[in-house]
Amino acid sequence: MPRTTLSTPPPRARRATCLIAAGALVGGSLLIAPAATAAPEDGPETLGLTGADVMTHLTEIAEITESYADQGYRAFYSPGYTAAAEYAEQVLEDSGAFTVTRQEFEEPYSVFGDASLTVDGTVYEGSHFDLSEGTDAPYTAPLAQPAEDADGLRLGCVADDFADIPDGAIVLVQRGVCTFEEKIGFASTAGAGAVFVYNNTRPAEEGVSPEDQLTNVASGPRNEANAPAATLPQASGETLAALIDAAPADTPVEGTAEIVKEFLIGKTFNVIADTIAGDPEDTIVIGAHLDGVPEGPGVNDNASGSAAILALAEKIAASDVPNDKRIRLALWSAEEVGLVGSTRYVADLVANDPAELGRISAYLNYDMIGSENFTVGVYDANRSTFAAEGVDIPEGSAELEKIYTDYFDGVDQPWIDSEYSGRSDYQAFIDNGIPAGGLFSGADDVKTAEQAAVFGGEAGVIMDRNYHTVDDTLANVSRESIDIFAPAIGNAAAVLAWNAVVPPVEPSPEPTDPPVEPSPEPSVSASPSPTATTAPAGTTGSRGNLANTGSEVEGSPLPLIGAGMLGLGVLIAAGTIIHRRRSRSGDAS
Repeated sequence: MPRTTLSTPPPRARRATCLIAAGALVGGSLLIAPAATAAPEDGPETLGLTGADVMTHLTEIAEITESYADQGYRAFYSPGYTAAAEYAEQVLEDSGAFTVTRQEFEEPYSVFGDASLTVDGTVYEGSHFDLSEGTDAPYTAPLAQPAEDADGLRLGCVADDFADIPDGAIVLVQRGVCTFEEKIGFASTAGAGAVFVYNNTRPAEEGVSPEDQLTNVASGPRNEANAPAATLPQASGETLAALIDAAPADTPVEGTAEIVKEFLIGKTFNVIADTIAGDPEDTIVIGAHLDGVPEGPGVNDNASGSAAILALAEKIAASDVPNDKRIRLALWSAEEVGLVGSTRYVADLVANDPAELGRISAYLNYDMIGSENFTVGVYDANRSTFAAEGVDIPEGSAELEKIYTDYFDGVDQPWIDSEYSGRSDYQAFIDNGIPAGGLFSGADDVKTAEQAAVFGGEAGVIMDRNYHTVDDTLANVSRESIDIFAPAIGNAAAVLAWNAVVPPVEPSPEPTDPPVEPSPEPSVSASPSPTATTAPAGTTGSRGNLANTGSEVEGSPLPLIGAGMLGLGVLIAAGTIIHRRRSRSGDAS
């Protein structure tokens, strides 16, 4: 999950009835609320989305998930996931504003048994990597460690670190610097019989206990050539490392590893919902992962983001003015085992419908918005705090970040940067050049004293102490956090998907052109639009037109001809809105 740092907004400036959006958005367009959904005088347009709306769906998903506690909660392959997804489909279909489809796929998963290392009669309980190998039977062998680095750590981040381990040894490796996949791979290539990676997070620095397990940890795709692998807490690892160091060279410490797991294939699906309204040539995708870990109900991670998507869907459907750009809502599956659902979705477009991929002008991601020790995080697309090394941030992403930060600044809500790391479902989109942004209330990063002073909560502990545990329940979700994030989610959708009404141009007090002689023959022209002329919402392959909220006006419009014409325009506008609402209702029936 992203890392975070603090940013406090400037004093609030009172705004007119307009959408609060980045002043330097692509195209430099001023964003003004649609006529029938004008914003309050002192606040932004949010589509009316509130924390209460989100909580309605969050409560339902939480209750569904808890009812499948003995069947893997809402893990992607479980009946709990299917039930939650069916609930989401029903909400979307009942709104009458969406076409709802499934993208089905299969994905391997593991059923976990015991994970432990026994030494001198003491059992050190461990936890599983998601797709690492298991032992066919209890495996006994000498314990060994990779070579020390210059700092005295045994991280195993290069192949040579394992050059001196005995063939078939049970290797103990510290967490840190390189990936779990690399550590396990290097040890396996060197002939390890089993690998245990122990946590080296320091309690004084990170606010966690040395007894804490690394649970449900991803270690890359399954590699059957690798040695069985599991994790251990910091305290267990340090105790065993001290025993290895103290043992005579000719009498190594022996241990017995048990890593019991079964590999299965799970059938699952993403839920995709497209608005009936909106230009299909310019699509805004808004997504959240619906699956959770099998260890707990996953109410914050990530029923919270999913509930926000469903609440947003209802507000989109209820809007008096239909969206001008097509909105695609996505609930992803199998995020917890490697961002699988969103990756498969994008890969399918790349392979089978690249033109449709090119019509996606932005992706917004909501992964955890109700952390109990929350901060208000915005993905740091402009790298103002985090370098985001190794991450290619598409052009236009910084403008998406500014939509959120301008909104928060406009309502006097402090916010912080969250690292643009690619550790959630926006990764596949940015890998294919699609601008992305999002919000995040925090996971396993530790809240600083400065952040606690601004957001409340407890400094020195992680932002969600229930992350990936059985305690990630509805009771442990922060309603205050949900209330902060919900309207920001509505505002971002309004900014991106509704074209603005261009303000009328006052006629010049003095004529600037000579009078035009009347034509000898009557001419026929199109009736003027009741709102300003708008450009197409986007073009295939466009990446920069993120806030296309009305076309640039070329030259001067025709002057208004008296109060009668103005009144006629008002009547046409009202008739158009009614016609659009009736058309949408008819399409949905």
